Amino acid sequence: MKSFFGKYKYHILILVIGIIWISVFDFLTQMSSQGVMHSDSYNYQESAKNLYVFFTGHIYRPILMAAITGIPYLFGGSDESIFAFSFYVNLSCWFASFLLLFEILKEFSKPKTAFVFTLFAIFIVGNTVHVFHLLTETIFQFFIILAFYLMLKYYKTKEFWYLSLSLSLLLSSMLIKPGSKFLAIVVTLYFIKEILRNYKSKSIIFLYGSLLMIGIQCVGMKYQFGNFTITYIDSVTYYAYVGSKAMCIKYGKEYSQKDNPRADYLFSYDAINQKKIAGEDFKNQLQFNTLNLTKAYFLDIIENTKSGNSCIEECKNWKKRSHFEFWRKLLFDVSKWQNRIFTLLAFILALYYFLKTYKKPSALIFASFFILYIIILSGISCGQGDRFHLVTFSFMLVLLAKYLSDTKYFKPFFELPQR
Repeated sequence: MKSFFGKYKYHILILVIGIIWISVFDFLTQMSSQGVMHSDSYNYQESAKNLYVFFTGHIYRPILMAAITGIPYLFGGSDESIFAFSFYVNLSCWFASFLLLFEILKEFSKPKTAFVFTLFAIFIVGNTVHVFHLLTETIFQFFIILAFYLMLKYYKTKEFWYLSLSLSLLLSSMLIKPGSKFLAIVVTLYFIKEILRNYKSKSIIFLYGSLLMIGIQCVGMKYQFGNFTITYIDSVTYYAYVGSKAMCIKYGKEYSQKDNPRADYLFSYDAINQKKIAGEDFKNQLQFNTLNLTKAYFLDIIENTKSGNSCIEECKNWKKRSHFEFWRKLLFDVSKWQNRIFTLLAFILALYYFLKTYKKPSALIFASFFILYIIILSGISCGQGDRFHLVTFSFMLVLLAKYLSDTKYFKPFFELPQR
């Protein structure tokens, strides 16, 4: 028993600190008493019900997210049970992400140093908030961190099954968060030679399985809505956010997410026409409104970088506690500055390591590319607080730890003992 605690003391500490932190956070913000705060959450509940009750797809939300969060429907659960169940799914993924991050950091730092960096991840306010909401971010982050961990194992052992499982998780992640589509395609193509060399390997089953799920999603969308696609959310997101903001800039109007005639116009059409209208609008704006579209895009990135967590901002003092407003404002400000500082660090470190290592095969290329991809992609939308960039922060901590471990001053804090 003593040797067990000696071996896993940091893992246990991570779990204990995580439990204490999320309990204190919930007490201060009353987050578990706030109810459903994201309109997106209703979409995810609806997609789960479509899958398990009506055996149909959803116009915007893919099947894997629905399959994970909709499990209570298998046992006769109510709509409300889906929201309650999502908390436990998110909590499990939240804890698992920290344990994986700790193991990743141990690859190039002492366990004590890896533990300290993992603590920084635990206390990221925005990620803590999302545990309480039926959203993709916490599950998606777990998928990506696990994929990165397995990729590290592949580079260390050269065993193909690690790479196959890593890429299958990455491909599957587009059925949780469709925005990862091009990320998954690019990374998979990067390893195409290795995949072709092992196409008869038993381990390739992981890749075939993920491709089969993607195929089922696309065929189902074609059958139900008319297009061979994963989702229609990309068209709606472009048209209602960056496209609308570009037109507002053109005509000197203030953009409003809630009062958006373009969004109302788009939603008056069916899925096929939504995609067509958005596509034509993009081509038109790219040709005739290029400057304003570019300006709107960069304004979105700036907003996504400087904003705090919108869920905290909207919290209500349901339990009438005297210091509630103080803690709500403090935690919102912390989330805001974490977003600003961590996003800036993430971008600088990712650019540095991408330029430094892109010619040398390394898992760091994946971490760098992921950060740059997410930040660049975030420009198509706005008005979501710190939600877009949060998933990059764990990878920022990995790159920061790696960078510090290579410096003369900090190297003693990271240097592993000789084996």
